[in-house]
Amino acid sequence: MRWTRPDKSESIGRVTRRGLEPRTLRASVHGQAHGWAELAMGAPMIRKTAGFMLRFAGLSAALSVLLGAPNAHAQEVSADSSAAAQALFDEAKRLIQAGDAAAACPKFEESERLEPGIGTKLNLANCYESIGRTASAWILFLEVESDTKRNGQVERQTMAHNRAAALQPKLSHIKVDVPAANRVPGLSITRDGVQVGSAQWGLSIPVDPGAHVLQATAAGKKPWQAQVKVGADASTQSVSVPALENAPVEVKPGVASAKPQSHTQRTLAYVSLGVGGVGAILGTVFGLTAISKNHQSNEAQNCAGNDCVAAGASLRNDARSAGNLSTVAFAVGGVGIATGLVLFVTEKKESPASGQVSASAVPLQNGAALSVRGSW
Repeated sequence: MRWTRPDKSESIGRVTRRGLEPRTLRASVHGQAHGWAELAMGAPMIRKTAGFMLRFAGLSAALSVLLGAPNAHAQEVSADSSAAAQALFDEAKRLIQAGDAAAACPKFEESERLEPGIGTKLNLANCYESIGRTASAWILFLEVESDTKRNGQVERQTMAHNRAAALQPKLSHIKVDVPAANRVPGLSITRDGVQVGSAQWGLSIPVDPGAHVLQATAAGKKPWQAQVKVGADASTQSVSVPALENAPVEVKPGVASAKPQSHTQRTLAYVSLGVGGVGAILGTVFGLTAISKNHQSNEAQNCAGNDCVAAGASLRNDARSAGNLSTVAFAVGGVGIATGLVLFVTEKKESPASGQVSASAVPLQNGAALSVRGSW
């Protein structure tokens, strides 16, 4: 049990960090200052309850054995948190006495987070009220009222109830309206990053005075945002969420053209292989023709060495022309087959414009010229 000396300088009577101070609570609520004499007045009661406390301690020890006591590390962390919470609480009270409530409130907040206590919560509520955060103060007074009701602290419960009731008429509100036509599937609305569920739409919600940010998002829609400034002293701001605009459709680069690219290149590969095959066939046909004509020209009745009759000279000219055409056909066929193979191998790496090939052959007097253009 924690005993502390009442401090008349505190603004909410005697409010300790834990919020439980035997015998001095009644005096502190009424603003009276009692000294350590309270301990003497409470001595008979302490003696009467000593036996009960010993029995209770024994029962607690037995329960600790049955349920499992916290390990040493957990106790150490708890002790550190408690020490930090006390230091923050003391510093916050010092700042309050110095008139710097804005700096004190974060200290009370952190102290309450580390080790929750009715006294810390009550001090924080009073701090919020002093800096104009009426809604935050109001909800904390209601929480203190609920906590003290469970603990049987009637006077403190009454005080918290009265403070909350005094603040209620001064509360400012925000009302978020969402017309039925604008309620698209998946619509999410937040206020200062906190979700505003559909049950709150159209309802005036108490908020602290000042600027608040409303946001609305939905799948496939552009996000909407608005800043609303709420005044003090029962001010109310209504905000209507508009219909969200459609978001532009995002297309990943390369995805749409991937299949056409592969199909085009493969088609070019087939064409090139086809050209190569035809060239090889024609080259073979013209080559065989050239050989046949040349053999005929070498017969005795046609030519004797390089001396030929008219028929022999004609056969040799035909053989020479067929040989030239065979050479050109084989060259085009080879280029076509090679190009087709290259297009197949590089199919996944090339762009749609790649693999474009053109070939042309021009007969010359003593042979032929081959021209090939393209990229692969």
